[in-house]
Amino acid sequence: MINNIGFILIIVAIIPVIISIFHEHKGFFNIKTVILEHFKMFKNCKSQYIVFYGSPLLLSVGLAFIYDAKDDFYNNLSVIISIILSMLFAVLAILSSYNYSNTSGNASNILKVVNETINSIVFETMICVFLLLYGMIVIIIHDVTTLNIIVNKCLTGVSCFFFTVLLLDLLVVIKRMSKIIKIKMNERN
Repeated sequence: MINNIGFILIIVAIIPVIISIFHEHKGFFNIKTVILEHFKMFKNCKSQYIVFYGSPLLLSVGLAFIYDAKDDFYNNLSVIISIILSMLFAVLAILSSYNYSNTSGNASNILKVVNETINSIVFETMICVFLLLYGMIVIIIHDVTTLNIIVNKCLTGVSCFFFTVLLLDLLVVIKRMSKIIKIKMNERN
């Protein structure tokens, strides 16, 4: 009985977050806008959707078939995500420390790259926070009840998918950040 009340409260807690994805709230964190802005980055090359979202989906389904995630997996995942999160905040600090008013050449392209990089960092941060919350909930659910093998495989697949997307999008952030740093270094010379 107590477990059922706990599961109901978990579901009730998740509903406002899901609703916030589909509604635009001025002045608050808007998940929908972050996701749409991130997808705009791929509008000129639609094949990148396959690389960044299709391949992780296939990989996560394959991993879910051969591996059942246990508490150790989620504990290790949270450590890795914490490191990635601190790196993302460091990159954001570097980006905010640059002065973009003196950029030579095509300033609008540089600002576009900076804005896309910042949006990618926000998107990545959102995935990190989601995975941390997700892992915490899954660990607690594992401790409270024995899960059906199919449910456990689905939970494993979801975590593998988002972690793979996180890593692939991290490569985009690193590539764009290196481009910004090169531009800033060339300005000094």
